[in-house]
Amino acid sequence: RSAPILMNSDTAAVSAIWASGAALGRRADVFTTVGDSNTTNGDFMQVFGLSRDVCAWGDYAYLRDTVAHFSAPLSTGARTSFTHQSAAARMGFNTAAVLDPFWAPSGQCAPGESPLMCEYRRSAASISVIMLGGRDVLAMDAETYRANMTQIVGQSIAAGVIPALTTFVVLPERGDLYEKSIAFNLALLDIAESAGVPLINLWTAAESLPDHGIGPDRSHLKARVGAYCAFDGAEHELGGTLRNLLTLQMLDRLRRGLAAS
Repeated sequence: RSAPILMNSDTAAVSAIWASGAALGRRADVFTTVGDSNTTNGDFMQVFGLSRDVCAWGDYAYLRDTVAHFSAPLSTGARTSFTHQSAAARMGFNTAAVLDPFWAPSGQCAPGESPLMCEYRRSAASISVIMLGGRDVLAMDAETYRANMTQIVGQSIAAGVIPALTTFVVLPERGDLYEKSIAFNLALLDIAESAGVPLINLWTAAESLPDHGIGPDRSHLKARVGAYCAFDGAEHELGGTLRNLLTLQMLDRLRRGLAAS
């Protein structure tokens, strides 16, 4: 099933969520993340929060404006969207954990508050970059995953947060887990199409990379120190670099489109 690499950045639903979020006090210059260790391991987006620009931009120098836009400090401290530690992103997280108050960080979240809703309250983010599934294929069936992701998207929309879903990569060598991942990713495409929300199709984009962009542990996206934002070729080799580029491109599309509206 074919789908664009970046889809639904300019739908009527996105504009409506944006307007709702603005009325609720959400910040146009803040995004947050929801995910597992592929999001929290330091390879993902944090390089854009360094005090100096270490990126090789190649053909993507236009993305610097989007980095600058989202470099505003969060109200929770001096960190920016790129360096903020999300309450909804944690090693081992799956869709069930993100919705379960048991996993909400104590001292940060209110009693009975899920990691997802806690993070949306704390960050005041207008956009949420969501990639979950790598752990879910180990713990649940596709129907449960679809139901959980539908709930995550619904709660995001109700909170005035634009959910930018991201498909995930499982190597074909992993047999049954690979087959499950196809069903899970198709569920993500269905949800994005039905709700009219953004989707970053990393699953398809990484197909042409060596080992589908996966590293030597056969599970996490491949990354290399010094190449997290080497957009002069590393995006064709390393899954982590590719994800950083695609995510920044989606944020750029959303920023420009919503500013124009």
